[in-house]
Amino acid sequence: PNPKYAPLPTHLKSSASTTCQTFRVGKTMTAFSYDRETVRKSLRQKIRRAAANAIHQEDVWAEFNIQDIPAERVVRHTYNPETKQFLKNETIVKIEKEPFTNGAMRHCFRLKKLATPPQSASNHRFHSYGWSRALNYVAKCYLDEAGEPDMNERDSVLIDIILQYEAAHWAEKFNVTAPKKIDFIRAYALEFVDRPGSPMFAVERFIAGKDTYGCGFLKHNTNSGFVDQEVRRKTPQVFSAHSFYASQGNRLVADIQGVGDLYTDPQVLSIDYRFGDGDLGPRGMALFFKNFRHCDLSDKMGIPIFPLSRNERKYQAKYEDDESTLSEGSPLLEALLCKFKMLDDNRQMRKSILVMPTDLNCADSTETEKRNNFSEVSKTIRSSFVASKKKKAVSIVKRTKSDIDEVTSCLEIALTDAVFDNTAFHRFESGELRPRHRRNSEDNDSDLRENMCKRKSVALMKVDYPPMEITDETKSNLGKVHYHLACLHGMDRFPEIVSPDKIFDDELPSHDVFSVVFHLSHAASLGNAQACLALARARVGIQSSASPLLHTNVPIDFDSAKDLCRKAMSSERSPASPKAAAGCLLYQILEDEETAGDVEKLHVLEETLTFLNLAEREQAAVKEHAKKMQSRGKADGFHVGDVVEGNYFMEGTYYPGKVIDVLENGNAVVVQYDDDGSSETLTADNVRPIEVSTEVLSHETSRLSDEEAFGVSNTDEIVLLDYDLISKIAGLKEKTGDRLVAAELFQQAAELAMSAGKMQTANKFSMRAAELET
Repeated sequence: PNPKYAPLPTHLKSSASTTCQTFRVGKTMTAFSYDRETVRKSLRQKIRRAAANAIHQEDVWAEFNIQDIPAERVVRHTYNPETKQFLKNETIVKIEKEPFTNGAMRHCFRLKKLATPPQSASNHRFHSYGWSRALNYVAKCYLDEAGEPDMNERDSVLIDIILQYEAAHWAEKFNVTAPKKIDFIRAYALEFVDRPGSPMFAVERFIAGKDTYGCGFLKHNTNSGFVDQEVRRKTPQVFSAHSFYASQGNRLVADIQGVGDLYTDPQVLSIDYRFGDGDLGPRGMALFFKNFRHCDLSDKMGIPIFPLSRNERKYQAKYEDDESTLSEGSPLLEALLCKFKMLDDNRQMRKSILVMPTDLNCADSTETEKRNNFSEVSKTIRSSFVASKKKKAVSIVKRTKSDIDEVTSCLEIALTDAVFDNTAFHRFESGELRPRHRRNSEDNDSDLRENMCKRKSVALMKVDYPPMEITDETKSNLGKVHYHLACLHGMDRFPEIVSPDKIFDDELPSHDVFSVVFHLSHAASLGNAQACLALARARVGIQSSASPLLHTNVPIDFDSAKDLCRKAMSSERSPASPKAAAGCLLYQILEDEETAGDVEKLHVLEETLTFLNLAEREQAAVKEHAKKMQSRGKADGFHVGDVVEGNYFMEGTYYPGKVIDVLENGNAVVVQYDDDGSSETLTADNVRPIEVSTEVLSHETSRLSDEEAFGVSNTDEIVLLDYDLISKIAGLKEKTGDRLVAAELFQQAAELAMSAGKMQTANKFSMRAAELET
């Protein structure tokens, strides 16, 4: 027999699929075996050719003679998104003294850095060429108000680096199942330790070519909800949505921009507002999902459908429903200015986006969306993120039978718990994808576009991945997104959504109240206490800060209001403040109905008082956390006393503890564990900080208050004062015959009222306590 086709030895059968490909034709069998040594030889040849090409390739910065500039010692700061810590190491660079370009916020310098060969490298010939073959980088520093380099913007530089690494981290998760792989240009910070003030620069690789810094650069979406409608690629939008669900709703990578599928300068939105001024938190996430169009790629990757109201879907349907994946440049891009200037203009927009959104406040924003690909966009935007005061709000909106049915259906959803079954993923019960309807093309251009889509996208998506896992944390964060989207509707952020198919005889309402009800109901079904509270107030006819139209367009139902209050109070992943407000509202309803017994009311008051005290502790924890963060820089690392989790004996299991010593210039720490008091020395990348809970931070540490963002104060969470609650509990205790406990509670209420400066109230409670003690 021919040894070429001999059976594989037993110890190689398990790896046969990787070493041999077999094809069956009729009844004959042929096999093609790969010689591993031949493959290695071919790979070595390819590497040598690539190295030779790199050596002989012309340096695009050769004319600037950067290699003649004196070298400087720097400390490089790289970020680990898993441990959320910066690591430091020293290197040398050569950088020009004058910037070669600048934007509105930053200067850009040419910089060269030698590539360090790996320790295992046997051939250092390529690395021995020195500075003439050093890699090209762009170093960026922030400017002060006078337009000079600002040496105090260290945290801004480090936040830029964190954003790049965070985005790259979620891109790696996306690439596991994505048909088209994406990447972000790697970046790090360089600290010039030998210069006065040790200034810090953000550094990333310079990629030569017209496509990167010319007309090929395109913005696909922003941190404020803009989604490109000109080129309309699917991959960037689906990546943003995927990053949300992959992070369990804690992150959403937005501001996707770059050439092809190589992106740069992203903005990460977080549920707790941790990524700088451009992080709009759940509000920015709500703006994205309001404009995100679920497509076949979303289905293939197992991304759930984000529910939109009927009017929101109708507005989306105005756009041509072709699921394009084209990546060719747009004619609009020819008008782009310098890439760096555009990126800086975009950063300025990030900071002011809550008062200057990127889409105009008009019914048809097509031109605005096109202009978002220009660096001059800041001149065309106008304020619409605050509640409109130009119109007199219409209190009652005319409703059709379908509107009434929609509201009724939504209010029923609010009292149920959200379930993510196959219907939430465009899937049959078997898990297979349901066929999607595609609009028929009416012209040759559309036919050509659709055919290109099929060739470029559908052919790549041969595998249907299972639905993404929806955890309790994901549900909680989805509830926050729905709640904030309802509030954005309620403050007139989307006037174009107002019943596009209706003609009003009277004045047009300022916003679509049906979308408010829709998203509040979905948020309530996901356990969001604030949404439950807003709907409960509307159900008893009380105005809510979510929308001034809500209480006049939702039917009164006290039983439903009580159920919503109880649901808010039982929410496991919500802050205590709205729970306490829901308890107060529930008590007031029970008092007005006069049907509940004293025991039930007493239970409600005691639970409400517990939430009120917890809310005070949460606020104190947030203030302490903010104070600690303000006292240190982003790259300061761990301090003695920090509450952390340590990788116990490097086994992969993290246990809570406290830092008792910092070693090796912050690169190692000594952690004392809480459970048994033992200590262990660990490198910084095996220790991660324990922070204030996400639910508390996202509720309390918003960059803008509700009053600043929504134009009205948030009156939903106004609660009874602690001494009022305690006095009511004391009154109920007195009714049940527990006079001594009631006296103690009245005395406690008197002391709290005195501390609050309410002397008459304090005297009244003191007298009641004295009467009960006699």
